[in-house]
Amino acid sequence: MSETIWYELKLAVSSFLTGAGLMMVYDLLRIFRMFCPHNYFFIGAEDFGYWIYCAVMTFGLLYEQNDGALRGYAVAGTLLGMALYQRTVSTILLKYLKKGQESIRIRLKKRKLRKNR
Repeated sequence: MSETIWYELKLAVSSFLTGAGLMMVYDLLRIFRMFCPHNYFFIGAEDFGYWIYCAVMTFGLLYEQNDGALRGYAVAGTLLGMALYQRTVSTILLKYLKKGQESIRIRLKKRKLRKNR
């Protein structure tokens, strides 16, 4: 294959991995929210910061890999990476974390009952 095709393929794979990485960061934010609940103002501020982070990372990818030129398939690759990560890894991870969170809550309630006796 020509060097140009390899270059475009590298950009597509990089954009896909960037999208998956961005969703990993959002999962960390969701895990933080699970274990440290807070009000809607702070949730909104966290989401705003996250989307600024996403914009900076996507721009950085395009700037570094493609000299800042916007390519539709690069943006689509990022969105596809986010969507596939969300549908696979994130769904499974959050399901088990919620079960773990319930288990921790049950244990804490049992400890409270023992102390109150």
